[in-house]
Amino acid sequence: MSNQAVQQLKQGKMLFASTMTFIVVVVLSGILFPDQLFNVGVSTMNYLTDKFGWIYMAGSFAYVMVMFFFAFSKYGNIRFGSDDSRPEFSTFSWIAMLFSAGMGTVMLYWGVAEPVYHYMNPLETTGIAAQTPAAAEFAMKQSFIHQGIQAWAAFSVVGLILGYLMYRKGESGLISNILLPWGRDKANGGWGKLINLVCVFGAIAGISTSLGQTGLSLSISSSYLIGTPDGPLTKIILVAAITVITILCTTTGLEKGIKILSDYNAYLLVGLIVLVGALGPTTQMINVYFDTMGNYMNDFFTDALMLPTFAADKETSWIGGWPIYYYAWAIAWAPFVGPFIARVSKGRTVREFILGSMILPCLGIFLWVAFFGTIGLEASPEALEAAAASSKAATFIVLEDFPLGTVISIGVVIALFTCFITSMNSSTFTLSSMSEDGSLNPSNKQKVMWTIAQGAMALTLMLATKSGIDLLQSISLIFALPLMFVLFIAMISTFKMFREEFTDEKQASEKAPAIKQAAE
Repeated sequence: MSNQAVQQLKQGKMLFASTMTFIVVVVLSGILFPDQLFNVGVSTMNYLTDKFGWIYMAGSFAYVMVMFFFAFSKYGNIRFGSDDSRPEFSTFSWIAMLFSAGMGTVMLYWGVAEPVYHYMNPLETTGIAAQTPAAAEFAMKQSFIHQGIQAWAAFSVVGLILGYLMYRKGESGLISNILLPWGRDKANGGWGKLINLVCVFGAIAGISTSLGQTGLSLSISSSYLIGTPDGPLTKIILVAAITVITILCTTTGLEKGIKILSDYNAYLLVGLIVLVGALGPTTQMINVYFDTMGNYMNDFFTDALMLPTFAADKETSWIGGWPIYYYAWAIAWAPFVGPFIARVSKGRTVREFILGSMILPCLGIFLWVAFFGTIGLEASPEALEAAAASSKAATFIVLEDFPLGTVISIGVVIALFTCFITSMNSSTFTLSSMSEDGSLNPSNKQKVMWTIAQGAMALTLMLATKSGIDLLQSISLIFALPLMFVLFIAMISTFKMFREEFTDEKQASEKAPAIKQAAE
């Protein structure tokens, strides 16, 4: 075994040990000192939002701009693989996996809850009165903004460079390889180890936040649908079920497990949208979709950089709890969603990858939010009040009075399960891969251990959460800050490698005639 291989093996073991130690500390803290853990997490989140909110907003905006530059520049034709390679998965399966592994759970959790909340509680400084047509437009636009392109851009930043490195350059999937333009010693040295450690911690934080939210929503939904108590035991059973199913899926392989699950999940989501559209105010829903899309695009630059200024006392908490939280969550997810979407994008061009991973999922999410959000905004006053007060139960509250509401609610619960299992599978793949030198086929032993560790972490945060999802939000926001700089390094590295490839090709083309002439 070469010295480099030995070094990378040691690095993987160190990464595994460090992360497991971190998880054990958090789990024990949640068991022994739940109130203290909650207070520390929320206090840290409030401080970061107040002092560094501009970094989260500016960074997320920059990711979008840079990704579009790569897509529409001369680099857009670079392929993940050799020039004659072609996609490994069909376009439908590819999009289904991107969607399910990305923001599927967020869409299902907030698709009704967020429009209803903003409709009942619009940002004070806008001067918009609650429960008015202006409040409805504000609510829908904010939901599009928060679940829109900035989140997917963060995933694409990581996926772009890793897809290029793995399939074009034959490198491993370690995120530390973003340092390769500055030398392999940097990627394998202290800075590379630090990047891998930060990314693993961020991935754990991101997936724990989402599993916690999903668990809270599934717990309350089971209470609504079958009358189970919304207590600790229900949450434990649900997280255990998700963990076991994820283990079964992740150990069967990408083709057999996650592809099939993602395909069926896509069919289910499309079916639910069609059913809701057929039973609800169809024309109004379609109008809301296109009208809000226009407002979203028209105000994109203003909303993407929205920060508290001259009314900071009224705006800081709202901005921190909505756009900054969403973008921080996406950045925390980037270390595992990025490698996963890179893994399933072999044979795609840079342009195809960026537009496919940033635009197409957004269009699907916007359709869901427009249709289900309209149901929420058209609900009875009593349902609106109840839904605004409980984000985790909002979807099921407004569906109680909707035709076939129980059937649709069951479909949403199944979709929550499948979307999250897909997301957890992608995080398990990434964590296992990084523990085994960036292997594209990590061992089942690693997958099982990482899945159990993520479930334990998420369950601890759920049980330690006293009010809503404050602690869960704080975990993502805290770990997103150092990850933002990792993503900036990734963008710079991508540009350097793309430029180097084009320089090499240009030099080769210039030498070719001279070589041919000399041969003659």
